[in-house]
Amino acid sequence: MDKRLLDQVQQALQSQQDTIKRQEQMLDDKDQDIAELTASLNKLAQTQTQEMQHLPMLFNTLKESMEKYTKEWVIWKNYRKEHAQTQESITEQLLALANTQNRLAETLKEYQSTITPPEYIERDTTQLESKLNTLASTQSEITDSQAKIADSQAKIADSQAKITALQEKLTVESRILDELLNKPEL
Repeated sequence: MDKRLLDQVQQALQSQQDTIKRQEQMLDDKDQDIAELTASLNKLAQTQTQEMQHLPMLFNTLKESMEKYTKEWVIWKNYRKEHAQTQESITEQLLALANTQNRLAETLKEYQSTITPPEYIERDTTQLESKLNTLASTQSEITDSQAKIADSQAKIADSQAKITALQEKLTVESRILDELLNKPEL
């Protein structure tokens, strides 16, 4: 019986030693996992620090770009406004001139109807009527141009709305970037 008891004790000791070895191996694995995790965290912290160092430069670049874009947009907007006003003024002046020429032609016709026209007056009248027809055609072109100007102004208004939406988006992105820059470091 002693031998059997001795065998059991030896088996129990062997089993206990195996358990201790497995636990030591598990501790070694955990130590290795902790070392790898620490290295990964250090690398992540270093990467985030580098990214945080680049953020002010990116923010300044974005800010400069937005300021340049805004200045150019204001210049373009003022130019388009002046252009539209100039076109409107020219159109009004051309219409006034056309109306004056029509009244002059009507007055001339009334005057000519009161006298017996010699040949050269008839020729001049024919030329004047031809010019009046050309003027009527020009007046039609002016009306078409006004319609095109109105269409162009509508497109400009649409473009300005898109630009305003883009500016709002850039402002939101700038605010988010600013918040990231002012966020305390981990």
